Amino acid sequence: MSIRKEAETEKQKLRNMPPKDRAWYIWEYYKFHILALILAVAALWTLGSILYRQTFTTRLSIAIVNDRAGNASSTANLEAGLREALGFGKKDLIEINEGLTARFGEEGMSQFEYASLAKISALVASRSLDVFIGDQEAVGHYETVNAFQDLEEYLPPELYSRVKDSVYSAEDEQGVLKPVALSLEGTSFASQTGIVMNPPYLSVMSTSQHKEEVLQMIEYLFR
Repeated sequence: MSIRKEAETEKQKLRNMPPKDRAWYIWEYYKFHILALILAVAALWTLGSILYRQTFTTRLSIAIVNDRAGNASSTANLEAGLREALGFGKKDLIEINEGLTARFGEEGMSQFEYASLAKISALVASRSLDVFIGDQEAVGHYETVNAFQDLEEYLPPELYSRVKDSVYSAEDEQGVLKPVALSLEGTSFASQTGIVMNPPYLSVMSTSQHKEEVLQMIEYLFR
């Protein structure tokens, strides 16, 4: 029997079956074909998603550590404001790592705190983190391993002069005080996000790859 004639016979057989039997027959005899088709479509969709995702670029990466507001805070307004101020398009990404919490030099840390520390370490090791926002304890801890830029050297003189009253200095690995953070108290940061820290400090990672975007972020917050 030719393939065409066999196909016609199969089609006629299906037409003559009741709907319930037809569904059972199709599944029983064609399930492997159906599953193969589903897997092929899923593979194509996954590949397409990966290729599409590669057309996006992370332009700014931020970590927020020790927000005491919990689920009451949101960075949506901050992100929207930054996107507008920095002139980002739809394929320019701002990555904000929220919900990170850690205590330093204390016993009995929770699994969640260990996971937060591990995530921060991974972001730093991959050189994909630009801005660190945390409380005084967190800033002091990470500066002991020289994690942050010296802001007097990093910021343009005009910008440093404008924000110098907000500068916070911490000891580096050699015990030398360096201007490594800016207090965000008095800026729009708290009102935009609802984040609770007393106060929040902004530091620039020494491994940051996006200097222009970081400077624009600081300009935006201290405008």
